[in-house]
Amino acid sequence: MPSRLERVQAFAESASTIASGAELHLLLDETVRDFGADYFLMIHHADFSTAPAGLVRIGNYPLEFISISRQDGRPLHDPIMDACERTLAGFFWDEVWSIVTPTERNRRRAAAVAQSGLGDGFVVPTHIPGEHLGSCHFAVRAGRHLPRENSAALQAIAAFGFEAARRLAGEAKAPLRRGAPLTDRQRECIILCAQGKSDSVIAQLLGLSHKTVNAYVEAAKRRYGVATRGQLIVRALYASDITFHDIVGPPSAGRGPAACN
Repeated sequence: MPSRLERVQAFAESASTIASGAELHLLLDETVRDFGADYFLMIHHADFSTAPAGLVRIGNYPLEFISISRQDGRPLHDPIMDACERTLAGFFWDEVWSIVTPTERNRRRAAAVAQSGLGDGFVVPTHIPGEHLGSCHFAVRAGRHLPRENSAALQAIAAFGFEAARRLAGEAKAPLRRGAPLTDRQRECIILCAQGKSDSVIAQLLGLSHKTVNAYVEAAKRRYGVATRGQLIVRALYASDITFHDIVGPPSAGRGPAACN
């Protein structure tokens, strides 16, 4: 019998050449059952009621779960989704409270999921700069448990499977990130804006004129197609052109206000 590694490799090779969502669905269904899961779901964390084009949503989760998980603009208060934004490694459902601090709404959501007929699950976050966050879910029926020794294999299946779904959905051809790359000066100005500094202070720190700083900021706003500095900062973070560490990280000796690429 092929080893786990050989089975994952075979899945990866098939997923890379798959030509339709139906074929990918069948491949995933066969593969996850081979690793002990009854259900799978690969999905972008997005509002599917407004912009479904280019978004990934493929799976065979029970209708009872889908009915309580519709992403139509309403908050789900889902601790699993919250945990996906705080880790890169996959995690089992019973580990979620070690990643996020539970709220009452989180607990009610977890109870609703338990009533939908699912017993145990493993979730793998998918973080792609400039695109919607996403996640891959593997679950079993109530009363069953996913084999813990299959977690690494499921993590790999999630990576190759989501990439195939993303390719088929067209997300790779229509990323949220648009426009020319930021210049080093534009990036420095955005970081200093995010730190709450005014144009006059930024000008002093960078040895520029107030007018030049404003020109850099306005050019960066046009690059993202946004109107305000708040939107500029959010989009730059979302596209990973700047990071939270750039904004709040500890200063390094001999280093300026931002690292230049």
